[in-house]
Amino acid sequence: MNLKETTITLGEGMELHTIFEPKFKTNTIRVMLLVPVIPEKNSAYSLAISLLTESNRKYPDNASMTIKLDNMYSANLGSSMSLNGRVMQLSISGGTIANRYALNGEDLLGELTELVLDCIFDPNVKDGAFVESEFKIEQKELLDAIQAEINQKRTYALIRARRTAFEGEPDAYPSYGTQENALQLTPESVYEAYQEMLKRAVVQIYLVTPEKDVTATVEQLKNAFTQIPDRKPEPLLFDCPSPLKKEVSEIIEPMDVVQSKLVMAFKAEEIETYAFKMFSAMFGGLPVSMLFANVREKMSLCYYCASRTLYGKNTLIVDSGVELANAQKTREAILEQLELMKKGEFPDELLENAKTAMVGALHGIGDTPSSCISECYERFFTKDNSDVEGRVQKYLALTKEDIVKVANALKLDTVYLMKQEEGEADAEA
Repeated sequence: MNLKETTITLGEGMELHTIFEPKFKTNTIRVMLLVPVIPEKNSAYSLAISLLTESNRKYPDNASMTIKLDNMYSANLGSSMSLNGRVMQLSISGGTIANRYALNGEDLLGELTELVLDCIFDPNVKDGAFVESEFKIEQKELLDAIQAEINQKRTYALIRARRTAFEGEPDAYPSYGTQENALQLTPESVYEAYQEMLKRAVVQIYLVTPEKDVTATVEQLKNAFTQIPDRKPEPLLFDCPSPLKKEVSEIIEPMDVVQSKLVMAFKAEEIETYAFKMFSAMFGGLPVSMLFANVREKMSLCYYCASRTLYGKNTLIVDSGVELANAQKTREAILEQLELMKKGEFPDELLENAKTAMVGALHGIGDTPSSCISECYERFFTKDNSDVEGRVQKYLALTKEDIVKVANALKLDTVYLMKQEEGEADAEA
């Protein structure tokens, strides 16, 4: 479906997108603060955005905030952070039921908007610093997340491979930063980083609602965000292809695990986005893909084998879980499947199945508020203004030759192997 979207420019580097969808029974607001990646500030930005939704000056602890959300018919409020190209995406999201379902006629959309704005512009701060008790809780959560990456072996392997593939690039590290940086943070330094973020950020605000009249909400948001002083939003770089290494970088890391992890990164100098996504689906993104059907099912070389694209990096990641004895065979088999794709030696029905999957995913846009926001935001960062049906036609128009061209553009850049070693295995494989 095509979205009923209205976009209002609030100021330099600041837009409000209103998406009207009468079938929804909830109101959703998402505020995205987008800043260029500065690796040493990742931890401070991540900690700041998580502190905002735990409490604010009006609701100064998690208990009072929880009571407020419960009184709004179990509304939700949360934050997230992620990387996209060389852009750090920091989001605050809130949701509650539509006004028409309020038992006593409450303006729940108005309350939700006020709550989100209070979190952003009136945080739990005292004397130029986040309140220490809340800061310590969230700092520990951040450190736990950084430490926990080693326990999630598949995730850890992907992070290590990314770090190697993009070595020397700002987006080589996770959005939550490093343990060293997180330990150095203070309530003062994090609040200072947050104030800097508000000035530097490109702001994208999304309101997904079944309410016919949102004039008051639009004014609430406009009045709040246009009051930020000294704003100097910085240019964003989503599209930043990673250069191919002169020689394949190979990392072998021994660990006490019951299953080895093999991650391979392939890069291309230039690549067409729609064909690249279709190629990934055919190569390792579907249950009928080349990697799944052949490397996993026919050859029985691995427990899983999947591919994914990294937008803006012109990079394809293939990761698999293998027995150590099969690691080299799996690597060779993955490369063999790529060679077949380069020669166009894949079934015609594989391309048709991939088209069906991609088109089905596009037709699912609009089923949830989150999918509406994702669709609008993707148009923003890709600068592709095609509507849903326009994108469907672009996928349907792809040919075998387009897929072969992508395959031939990809070159092996990085291989990471988490190697099983003798000793007691971790519980998490």
